[in-house]
Amino acid sequence: MCLKFIVLNFFVAFFSDLVLNILSRFKKSPAAIRALKSYFTYYDSPILTAVYAGFTVISVLVITILFSFFILGFTDPHNKKQFLKFLLLAFPLGYIADIIIYKYHIFGTTLDPFYKIAGAGFGGAFSFLFSIFVSYLIIFFLLPIYLN
Repeated sequence: MCLKFIVLNFFVAFFSDLVLNILSRFKKSPAAIRALKSYFTYYDSPILTAVYAGFTVISVLVITILFSFFILGFTDPHNKKQFLKFLLLAFPLGYIADIIIYKYHIFGTTLDPFYKIAGAGFGGAFSFLFSIFVSYLIIFFLLPIYLN
């Protein structure tokens, strides 16, 4: 299931990024989301930024899976108890990854307006947990319905 979990996280991040791209163009969106517009317009390719989002999530997810294996004894969650432990491990790793992205300008300075409003750390951690949560729901609640 680990590979399925990784692939699903890529696509969740990919489609979430596409949604954020669209929302960044609406005046009624929160300021932090509107601040992402400079990033999206700089790259001028919604597919490219979505792929970046997918690979970013996968990078942090692989690190989380490794930590989970060595600390918790499993690679990906198979029940609610493991899922909670995995999320508790994923949050600080997502937080640190977001700070690294900000401090080292991994995507250039185009995200600076976003970080000025939202700060570094929590937004990345939340996005990472969102991807894991949605992927978990798909694997354990949606896929069994369609595969049976």
